[in-house]
Amino acid sequence: MTEAENRENLVSQALDGLVRVGTVTDRQMDKRLVRVWFDDDAMSSGWLPVVISQDVSPDHDYDDPQWTEFESEWKGSRAGEKDYVDHRHTINRKPYMPKVGDQVLVVYLPVWNADGFVIGGIMPWR
Repeated sequence: MTEAENRENLVSQALDGLVRVGTVTDRQMDKRLVRVWFDDDAMSSGWLPVVISQDVSPDHDYDDPQWTEFESEWKGSRAGEKDYVDHRHTINRKPYMPKVGDQVLVVYLPVWNADGFVIGGIMPWR
């Protein structure tokens, strides 16, 4: 093997497994940690932190106990809409936390036995 091929092989080995897709099997809501199962090598991860992301207003029931409630109000020109009235409503926003069974994207740092973290969920239709 040439020196260039050896370097390429080392780089390939270092990058192998940095970005992975898996399924959440367990979670610790209070610590924002999950365990992920990887089908490709039939192994489970250790506890992985979930990256703190922008709040979402989910259409489905995420049971994260951390949520923010605030009031929204609209007043202004109706631009010809006679039936549209001033209104006020409550909006609940929750930080993203995957459920057990959700498919997620995991990134590992590029060193031996490195820490990893969940950077987000993958839509179910993938």
